[in-house]
This record gives sequence, C-alpha cells and structure tokens, in this order.
Amino acid sequence: MDKLNKEYIDLLNGDGRPSEKFWALEERIRNDKKDTDVQLRMSRSNCIYNIVSLLNEGAITMEDLEEFSDELKERVHFIAK
Repeated sequence: MDKLNKEYIDLLNGDGRPSEKFWALEERIRNDKKDTDVQLRMSRSNCIYNIVSLLNEGAITMEDLEEFSDELKERVHFIAK
C-alpha cells in the first residue's frame, strides 16, 4: 500500500491540469482495487484462488506458505502453474 500511495502522490504532483490529475487518480484507484494485494473477497471457497493470486502478483512467495499443510501447498502449486 505504501508503494501505491507514493505512486498516487507522484501522479498528483505531476504535470497537467488539476481536473485531469484527479480523474486519472480516480481511475487508477478503481483499477488498483481489483488487485488481490489491495482488496480481496475472503471466503473458504476463494481461499486457494486468493493465495494463487497473491503469489502471481508477487505479494507472497511459496516460502510464506511453509507452515501450511502439504495438501494446501500442493493444490496452490498445481493451480499456480
């Protein structure tokens, strides 16, 4: 989130009309909300897919799953391929 905030600040401090920067920021935030590392829908049925999304986006690594069950790690590894 800190990285995103810095990017938003850079966008607002950049060149252009204030209204253009505002709408560019609004669109950027709307798109960023869709990324798993910003917001995700938690439920048991989405758990594996959320973990895979976090892996694909680089928010976590397989090493972060060390303490999880072997079954979960195998399912995540299978889906992430």
